[in-house]
Amino acid sequence: MRKILITFIAVAFVTPVFAQEEPPPFVEAAHNAVVTVLKLTPEQTEAWHVIYQIHREKEQPLQEMIAEVQGEIDALFEAGEPDTAGVGALFITRRDLGEQLLDVHLVYHEDFVLLLIEQQAPKLRFMARADDAQKFIPAFKLFELIPRR
Repeated sequence: MRKILITFIAVAFVTPVFAQEEPPPFVEAAHNAVVTVLKLTPEQTEAWHVIYQIHREKEQPLQEMIAEVQGEIDALFEAGEPDTAGVGALFITRRDLGEQLLDVHLVYHEDFVLLLIEQQAPKLRFMARADDAQKFIPAFKLFELIPRR
């Protein structure tokens, strides 16, 4: 779950480039890789774009509110000896907004999965497992447990 959130947040930082007329080459390459690996049809690709846009429209205001609340928290600490009740209330607000943001990401992911046909879903699950295992690969390479290619 945490890994999904981190992935979606990373995507969220890259997403504003989709709003541009011509996305940077690395974004277009990543988009094309998803389409190619999952073998998305043109209809699926278009539906993905629609749900992605909906996701961005719901995500952006939450991110802005989180940034505002964080700014308030930072300002209280910079002012010195902040009111603990005020800081606590702001932390709770920030946490609640974070939970709402997580829900937006999860709905987007669930909607994307619903676009996939039976043969495509295992490929997406494989990519998620590969992402989980990625941090361990250097250890296996260090001890030459992964054959060289």
